[in-house]
Amino acid sequence: VKDEYISKEKYTGTLPGYSIRWARHHDTRIYHLDMTYRNSDEIENYNVSTDITHFSLNQGFLYPLRAVSLFHRDLHLWLGPSTEIFFFYNDQNIAVSGFDYAQSALGLFSVGINVNGIYPVRNNLQLESSINLTILSLGFRLVDTEENDDSATKFLNTSSGLNSAFELRVRYSIARRLSVTLAYEFEMTRVSAWDSLLSASDNLVIGLTYGF
Repeated sequence: VKDEYISKEKYTGTLPGYSIRWARHHDTRIYHLDMTYRNSDEIENYNVSTDITHFSLNQGFLYPLRAVSLFHRDLHLWLGPSTEIFFFYNDQNIAVSGFDYAQSALGLFSVGINVNGIYPVRNNLQLESSINLTILSLGFRLVDTEENDDSATKFLNTSSGLNSAFELRVRYSIARRLSVTLAYEFEMTRVSAWDSLLSASDNLVIGLTYGF
């Protein structure tokens, strides 16, 4: 994390979290709803630490594209629009005096696109991948009104405010309705419309899926 509202220094650490995902197949599309919460007070720069909180709520539709033949099997692709609420909070653990504070906050209400792919390896094993990118956002940022006259609310595009995620999963079916996944996920939030914020993370994700 590099949050220049507080400091130009880079902070690193482990940010564990939990997510719940729900999807429903319709005749011509898939509706999905994803919620993620992550928090840690062990994000550090030498002996200075900060408490980071991420929250996101993403929902949208996926529409099937034409399957692509790859190594004698079909690679299935989906593409669709999505909307997302994202909240970032940075509470640095340093002493302050008077009315000074060391907190930073960002909120994004975004529209974007999702791309999903599934490649079956065998009957009970498949590879999956997904990409989520925001295109246009309404952003809210904590600003220092004593130092500048920046508005706390701005419209952002992909160059001034991007929230993105890439995931690569291996899914193994244990039973007809039950499966487990092991995934690598890369997440990045980059906002430059105010004091620059960059938050990037590599994640190992273990998931359990049940089909109703």
